[in-house]
Amino acid sequence: MAKPVAARGFARERVVEAALELFAQHGVRGTSIQMIAARLGVTKASVYYQFQTKDEIALAVAQPIFDDLAHIQRIADMLPTPEARRDVAMSGIIDLAIRHRQVANVIYGDPAMNDLFNTHPHLREAVESFTDLMLGPDSTKADLVAMTLLTAGIYGCTADARVRDFTDDELRDLLQDVVKKFTAAL
Repeated sequence: MAKPVAARGFARERVVEAALELFAQHGVRGTSIQMIAARLGVTKASVYYQFQTKDEIALAVAQPIFDDLAHIQRIADMLPTPEARRDVAMSGIIDLAIRHRQVANVIYGDPAMNDLFNTHPHLREAVESFTDLMLGPDSTKADLVAMTLLTAGIYGCTADARVRDFTDDELRDLLQDVVKKFTAAL
């Protein structure tokens, strides 16, 4: 009797989950296909059956973030003022960072992910478009520094072990309060 085989979609999800855990521990460059295979208890060939390269795995890990950014962008684009669009973008980035804590922190801090974004124009354009949304039409260099500081702070806060026990709602409320104070000063 043949051994039951998991559906390809489920197997891909397992590879992405294992890769995410390892990327968080070792970084993208420090994680090998062999490490992912060993985590799953399968051969490297099994991992390569799902993804041709480690870059493809890294992109699959990042995809939920980009899906959420596109969704936030679509909502914000329907709003009439730059301020309203920025408010939606900031609220959305807080929700995104909380919902995808582990993914967001792997993506945000890993140099290999930055290199990957720079070699995939559609990803770079998505990030630039979202940055433009947060900054508004008449932004200055100081505005860019402020938004970079703010978004880095959001990601850093969600990764901080000292807030690990905060509920998502509690952390969201606290971050939104801080963001409102910060953006009011801009």
